Amino acid sequence: MLKVLRDNLKYLSWVLWLVIAVFILFVFVDFGGSVPGGSAPSDAAVTIGGHQVSYGDFERAYRQTEDTYRQLYGDQFNSDTAKQLGLPLQVLNGLVADKILLIEGKRMGLTITDDELRREILAFPAFQAADGSFVGAEEYDRILRRGGLNTDSFEQLMRTDLMTQKVRSVLAQNVFVSDAEAESTYRRRTEQARIRFLRLPWSSIDEVVTLDEAEIEAHFEANREAFRIPERRIVDYVLINRRDVQESLSVEADRVRRYYDENPTEFSREEQVRARHILVQVNDQRSESEARARLDEARRQLQDGADFATLAAELSDDPGSKTRGGDLGFFGRGAMVPPFEEAAFTAQPGEIAGPVETDFGLHLIEVLEKRPGGTLAFADAEAGIRSRLAAEQAETVAEEKARAVATQLRNEKAADSAAMSRIATEEVGVTFLTTRAFGRDDTVEGIGRSTQFTIAAFGLADGEISDPVPVAQGWAVLRLQSIEAPRLPELEDVRSEVEAQLRESIKRRMAVDSLAAAALEIADGGSLDGAASSLGLTVEESELFGRDDVIGSLGRSKLVAETALELAEGDVSGPLDVDTGAVLFEVVERRYFDAQQFAEEKESTKQALESQRVSELLSALLDARRAEIDIRYDPQLLANFDLDGQVTGT
Repeated sequence: MLKVLRDNLKYLSWVLWLVIAVFILFVFVDFGGSVPGGSAPSDAAVTIGGHQVSYGDFERAYRQTEDTYRQLYGDQFNSDTAKQLGLPLQVLNGLVADKILLIEGKRMGLTITDDELRREILAFPAFQAADGSFVGAEEYDRILRRGGLNTDSFEQLMRTDLMTQKVRSVLAQNVFVSDAEAESTYRRRTEQARIRFLRLPWSSIDEVVTLDEAEIEAHFEANREAFRIPERRIVDYVLINRRDVQESLSVEADRVRRYYDENPTEFSREEQVRARHILVQVNDQRSESEARARLDEARRQLQDGADFATLAAELSDDPGSKTRGGDLGFFGRGAMVPPFEEAAFTAQPGEIAGPVETDFGLHLIEVLEKRPGGTLAFADAEAGIRSRLAAEQAETVAEEKARAVATQLRNEKAADSAAMSRIATEEVGVTFLTTRAFGRDDTVEGIGRSTQFTIAAFGLADGEISDPVPVAQGWAVLRLQSIEAPRLPELEDVRSEVEAQLRESIKRRMAVDSLAAAALEIADGGSLDGAASSLGLTVEESELFGRDDVIGSLGRSKLVAETALELAEGDVSGPLDVDTGAVLFEVVERRYFDAQQFAEEKESTKQALESQRVSELLSALLDARRAEIDIRYDPQLLANFDLDGQVTGT
């Protein structure tokens, strides 16, 4: 399992995240919480070629991934960090990849037998008693429930992971790494240098650069090809908006009732409690008596009117909940350790229980709300059912409308902009729009970045009507209005870009010239430190780096790396013109290729390279299948996380 984790982190099966979360991470995380805007667990968040990822699967994977990052980032992790990391998209891509690999494995004729699954599960230390035997079905189930899983869902996830390993094994049969390739890779990894350097960013040069017209024209003429304007297209399109269609639909009362009656398990729920807590750990730095004293003081402050959430943020040792004021969300029985659970379910809303002792320390618990177990009444479920059925119906109706519009336009004698506009006014949820000129790599106004829309637009002949195209908002039917052929621009078309590029070029040259003068001083007996002092710069020093590594604040610079690895200790080189400015450096340490060491590590190097190539094949396979398989995302899910236009699929 760990080898799969190391070898294929990009397409890591969510089983591994779940296993990490269940058996390693802190137990008091938001297992009972809810992903913003989440729907009932039985809804399909994504459908991949007829296979569904439920909202329950998505919410579970999202929470586990969020908790993993929270452990990595600590207090620095918050909703903004999650957004920067693109967590919702990470989770969706991982779940879709898992389903695709299951489909691909079955296509290859691969299966996971019950014996294989059993052996994999029994290999986990968490499921082994002290003598190495299985802990028993009851304890196995309890361990999983603490992680928010049941046996069926966990074992299905395990099958997914095993199938991923089998698909990798099939791909590995097509990979061969020669001794020469292994040596080249080993050289790139082991040949290293460490440098001291001066960095003069061109952006730090505050001298005002005045451009005259002759310079601008000369730069433009010399680089005109670089400013070439690619082919762009303008299309008219009719948009069938799924949400507008949904709002126009009415769902019959008897259909809503029938759904409720035919899906009783969906509306049954266990008793749940929502609580927040302050955890104070007992460890080498804090005795139990000190922990109790700390919570006693917290209780006294609460009695004096202090805010629980504020105290939790200040005092709690639970990184998973302290940023939320200790809030654990709703959870059912079996989600928490027994002492914590007993206290939370015994206390009434508004009561504070504790200190409660668990294996994790001492807790002060405030119960916020309780939900009784049982079946959700039809009156409480009706609105949600009606919305869900309307959304499902809207998807079908929107597609049917799009096909009807495409057919009607093709039957028109003159399917022009006027005809498209007229049809749009006759239909509910249909609008007529015209794009601005856009290229193959541009975002389309009103549509966003949509590969399928762009492919359709650039595949049309003049005046041709497209087949219905799925977009984030629903469906679109396109008509090519005009084509702007690729052309060399006139100066006025790109003047601002030309002037910006010219100013950058001049400042880059000024940065290089400044360091070139410093290099001459060093060659005449000066030093890097003296040059830094003269220029008002700071000498920086890198860690050891190879050809593909980060070089301190320079980031990855192939030019600096390749140059440094051709030099010996004490050599000075530069100035080099890199992306951010000019660099002058001195080599202070060199490590060379060791043939004897390579001989000892050749096989492990080949194995690592083979694994990397299998991962590349796996990535290519997933990309190819994504393009072939019909992938449909629930529009509400995309809207909740502002993912319209970011996913690959409908």
